Amino acid sequence: MSAALLAGAVLPALLPLPLTLPAGLIDLRRRIIPDGLTLALLVLGLAVAAWRDGISGAGLGLAEAGLAYALFRTLRALHARLSGRIGLGLGDVKFIAAAAAWTGLAGLPVLILAASLSALAVIGMLALSGRAIGRDTALPFGPFLALGLHVALAVGVPG
Repeated sequence: MSAALLAGAVLPALLPLPLTLPAGLIDLRRRIIPDGLTLALLVLGLAVAAWRDGISGAGLGLAEAGLAYALFRTLRALHARLSGRIGLGLGDVKFIAAAAAWTGLAGLPVLILAASLSALAVIGMLALSGRAIGRDTALPFGPFLALGLHVALAVGVPG
């Protein structure tokens, strides 16, 4: 692997790892994504945007994070109203908003697709191992969102 490829694609994709890894592990164990880690992810994403594009980049990142929060908070509420249960935790919504500071709104489809497909793969493996999977099967989504963020950054979705 060339140094240019490493610096251009791999390193930016790994930059949030010190925050996403503990967030995902804590969500697996305790089913909560700590607000402190999510806030740090947001701040670091805004700092990267400011470094890359100046203060306007940070402002745009903050606006996109706010829009992502509003969009997924609304989606969460609609799902709860239609199904009678919460499908997306508030920590997940906050994490998606913080991730939007890194990827922009343009990167959210890649992030959500990667997160959803990896979560479905885990559900499939659990079903194949004999575990009963049904409507009430709960799976912490934080680890998959973290993976989705890294995938979106690795494929170079502009943020």
